[in-house]
Amino acid sequence: MEKQQEHWGSLPAWYLFLAAMGTSMFIIVAVTDMLGNQISAQINGWVSLVSFAMSSVGAMLLMLELTHKTKGYLIIARPFASILSFGGVIQSLYIPLVLVYASFFFNFIPWVGLVWLKMIVACLAILTGLLYVSYAGIELGEAKGRAFWNGGGLTCLFLINGAATGMAALILLMIILGYDGQAYTLAIKDLSVALLIAQAITVPGYVLGMRLSSAEEARQGADKLWRGDLSRSFWVGVITLGTVVPVIINLLFSSEYSLSLSSALILFGGIFFRVDFLRAAVRAALPGEERDEPSRKEIVELAATLESRWQEKARWLNRE
Repeated sequence: MEKQQEHWGSLPAWYLFLAAMGTSMFIIVAVTDMLGNQISAQINGWVSLVSFAMSSVGAMLLMLELTHKTKGYLIIARPFASILSFGGVIQSLYIPLVLVYASFFFNFIPWVGLVWLKMIVACLAILTGLLYVSYAGIELGEAKGRAFWNGGGLTCLFLINGAATGMAALILLMIILGYDGQAYTLAIKDLSVALLIAQAITVPGYVLGMRLSSAEEARQGADKLWRGDLSRSFWVGVITLGTVVPVIINLLFSSEYSLSLSSALILFGGIFFRVDFLRAAVRAALPGEERDEPSRKEIVELAATLESRWQEKARWLNRE
C-alpha cells in the first residue's frame, strides 16, 4: 500500500527560497532605480538576470514535484481557478517580465532607449514580483488539513524572510561587482537589520501563537519547532545563526568580510526557515486514519491467532 506523505520534502522549500530571494532582490533594485539611484541603474541588468535565473531554477524544481510532469501546463490551463493555478500564472508572468526588464540595461538591445516602455515593464514586474513573494504564505494558508499553516501572520513571515534573503543576496552580488563600500550597500545592510529584528520577534511569536491554538495539529506542529525534533534547526539555524548573529555582525562591522559572512548566514537561515515550516505542519487525520496500518509482525501474529482458533473449532466439531 502506498505510504501517506506526512510532510513536504526539501524541493518545495528550495523552490520557495529561490523564488523569494531572487524576486525580492529584483524588487529592491528596481524600485530604487525608479527613484533615481545611480548604483541601481548600473547593476539592475545583472540583478534582473540573476533573479531570472533563480526563478527559472525554482520553477524547474517545482515541476519535479508534479506527478505527471508532461502535463504541467494544465496548472495554468484554468487561470486563477485555484491557489496553485494563481501561483503558476504569476510565475509565468514574472519570469519573462524580469528578463525583458533586464534587456533595457544592455546597449546592443534595439529598445534600450524607450524609457516609457521600461517604466511600464518595471511596474508590471514589480507588481507580479510582490504577488510572487506573497504566494508561498497564501498557498500554505489554504491547506486546511494542516492547521499550523492557517495562522493569519504566515504570509507576513514569508514576506519578511523573503525580503531579508533578497537583501542578503543583493549585498553578496554587489560585493562581487565591487560596490561593497558604497552608501547604497550600507543602506541595504541597515534595512536588513530592521527586517531581521522584526523576524526575530514575529517568527517565534507565530510559533508560540500556534502552541496556544485550539487546533491539536497546530499545537503539535508548533511543539516540533519549539522543543521537538525540529527545535535544534529552528532555534540554532533560523533564530540564532540566521537572525540574531547577522544582526550583531551588521551592527558592529561594515567590512567586506563581515558583510559576506552576515549575508551568508541570512541565506542559511532562510533555507532552514522554509524547510522547518514545511516539515512542522502536522496533517489532520482523515476518517479511518486514527490507527496506523498494522505492521508485518502484527499481521503474522493475527494470522497465527486466527489459524489457531480455526483448528480449535475444527477439533470441537469433530468431537460431535
